[in-house]
Amino acid sequence: MRVNVEALSSVERKVEVTIPADEVKEKLEKVLKEFQSSARVKGFRPGKVPRSIIEAMYKQDILNEVASRLVSESFEGALREASVTPISRPKITTEKVERDREFRYTAVFEIIPEFEVKDYIGIELKKERYEVKDEDIERVINQLREQSAEAKPLEEEREVRKGDYVIVDYKGVLDGKPIPELTKEGVQLLVGEGRLIPEFEENILGMRKGEEKEFEVTYPEDFHIKEVAGKTVRFRLKVKDVFQRILPQLDDEFAKDLGQENVEALRKKIKEDLEKRLEEEAKSKLKEELITALLERTSFDVPPTLVESEIAHLKREFVLSFQRHGLEVPPLNEDMENSFRQRALRNVKASLILGAIAKKEGIKVEEKELNNRLMEIARAYEVPFERVRELYEKNNMIPALEERILEEKVLDFLLEKAKIEEVSPKQT
Repeated sequence: MRVNVEALSSVERKVEVTIPADEVKEKLEKVLKEFQSSARVKGFRPGKVPRSIIEAMYKQDILNEVASRLVSESFEGALREASVTPISRPKITTEKVERDREFRYTAVFEIIPEFEVKDYIGIELKKERYEVKDEDIERVINQLREQSAEAKPLEEEREVRKGDYVIVDYKGVLDGKPIPELTKEGVQLLVGEGRLIPEFEENILGMRKGEEKEFEVTYPEDFHIKEVAGKTVRFRLKVKDVFQRILPQLDDEFAKDLGQENVEALRKKIKEDLEKRLEEEAKSKLKEELITALLERTSFDVPPTLVESEIAHLKREFVLSFQRHGLEVPPLNEDMENSFRQRALRNVKASLILGAIAKKEGIKVEEKELNNRLMEIARAYEVPFERVRELYEKNNMIPALEERILEEKVLDFLLEKAKIEEVSPKQT
């Protein structure tokens, strides 16, 4: 077997394979005998059909089978001899199989380009110095009190104010036609929370229990309900009930309800949680800066197959993010398509660079690290570890998970070697 490799570009290779005539003849004879033994031809016993009749009846099928076997049985060895690894499905082109003649075929596919990552040790980075202030702690405490608020009937009838809970019926009509997505009954709202369009909430303020009202709301051009985007909808709204929102007292009992001994312990826990979150955010920003620095100093062409695959992944995540919140998925425009492509290109280049550094530095993912990550996933979804492991193996998700863990290890390695300067937070 002779193998010739041609570089069509930095990310594409063409491999030409030539199979000797004696191997072609041997394979042709073998396939012909198989057809002869299995063919069912009227007037002949199984296995006794003359060779000439088999060749006449099944000539093209025989030649196709020979070509298929010659390719499948030689391709892996040809790749080893050529020292290339495809990352896309090879496009195979075969010549005609002829007895006593060499057989040639070519395979065109994409590869990961050769490149060198330089100066990745000691990259200079800036880390924002963070500090948890008393007002940050108070803000979280207020949020916790809001989450524990109770709704109590009004002691005396009055108009709706900001901070009240209301139960309303409303019906949105456009051009005389009710809009199903804007027609609801018995909806509980916290007035002033900002969950609804401002014009809608403003019209609820000042109403009383049992009162009905009609008003118009003009929706923005990019509103997620396409039917009313950029249009004015007329609403009929009825306030069925009004409740006063009562916040719990900030005392030791409140702290105990949240699993802490007293208010002081609650504030300490909140501070620790905020510091941990800020540290994680700062580390995440450092990793993004690190990736940007690596991209700036490493230039190479990216295989289109990897980019298209990453675009598809990003789009799936985009759709799922809307579906998880029960929202209609907006159509993709040109700007969004360009954004997906740029993000995909960055992600793929970064992944290839981190993979190259891992190889150069001998960084690997140990089985224990993989199992630990699977255990974390199992705990998060409250599923047995064995079930998660089985699911990942069955769906061939282990390699992708190993790749994520490897990239995290490389980034942590680079951060340890980086020159990090702490700076004051940017003023907003």
